[in-house]
Amino acid sequence: MNESESDLITADSGTLAVLNKGEIDMQIATAHKYPRSIKRFRDETQQMVTLNEQVAQECIYSLPRREFDKGKNEWVVKNIEGPSARFAEVVASAWGNSRAGSRVVSDAGDFVTAQGVFHDLERNVAITYEVQRRITDSKGKRYKPDMIGVTANAACSIALRNAILKGVPKAFWADMYDAARKTAIGDVQTLANRRSRALGVLQKMGVLPETVFAFLRVEGVEDITLDHLATLFGLTTAIKEGETTPEQAFAVSNEEGGTEPPKPVVLPTCSADDFEKKKPGWKATVEGKKKTVNELIAMIQTKTLLTDDQKVEIASWAPAPAAEGASA
Repeated sequence: MNESESDLITADSGTLAVLNKGEIDMQIATAHKYPRSIKRFRDETQQMVTLNEQVAQECIYSLPRREFDKGKNEWVVKNIEGPSARFAEVVASAWGNSRAGSRVVSDAGDFVTAQGVFHDLERNVAITYEVQRRITDSKGKRYKPDMIGVTANAACSIALRNAILKGVPKAFWADMYDAARKTAIGDVQTLANRRSRALGVLQKMGVLPETVFAFLRVEGVEDITLDHLATLFGLTTAIKEGETTPEQAFAVSNEEGGTEPPKPVVLPTCSADDFEKKKPGWKATVEGKKKTVNELIAMIQTKTLLTDDQKVEIASWAPAPAAEGASA
């Protein structure tokens, strides 16, 4: 009985192997019959990664890394930026004639190990990439099964991204990543809108604007540059993909090389004299339709707090709504 069961299992395993080999051979033959066009690959990738602002933003990822700056003699947080898993998906789709996948190969001990595979059927080149992610907390206690599953999925996504971007030569997609980055961050004309949008998305994730300012080492929203925007979009993508958490991403380094949440910023209250001095410029901003009164109040309060009376006065600058039903 045991002998026949063993033979049956062996036969099934052998049949599956033959079927799998036949499937791969057929895909290789098809790839050789219909070879890829590098021009078409580049055109399709460029079109997809720059399709719109949101798609382009998801093509960037950024992760903070702590290191010791010998020049400043202090621990600093630097951001590692690069193409995200979404960008890799676009590259794999446009490249064609390939197989890609990822799986967990081990979750024993303190780490989960994921393996990403990319097989270029036309060139017969296969890339395997392994990624490890810790599955214990700061006290050495192993995560609960659900959290291990989440960490494993994130590791698989990272391993697959790395395998794809190693399998498709960087020379073919590096400039398209730059194009996606430019589409994501925009220019000086779109900077104000995208700054407020980026802060709004992070606030929904529980990251306050003051936390972002402390992390970027800036005083307020007006000091956020285009490069800062790329960092914020990259961190947002990394949080969405499970590569980091808001708490980890926006921690600030301390003198001993550890990380801690930034201390809350206490803003001064706008004095009556300062309000009167700046009122003409602020009013011109509203009258010139550069900002609404709500946007102006939000911008001012990133640097100084307004009193209720000052807010009411700014609100009174709003243009009166056009009368309905008026005829020429």
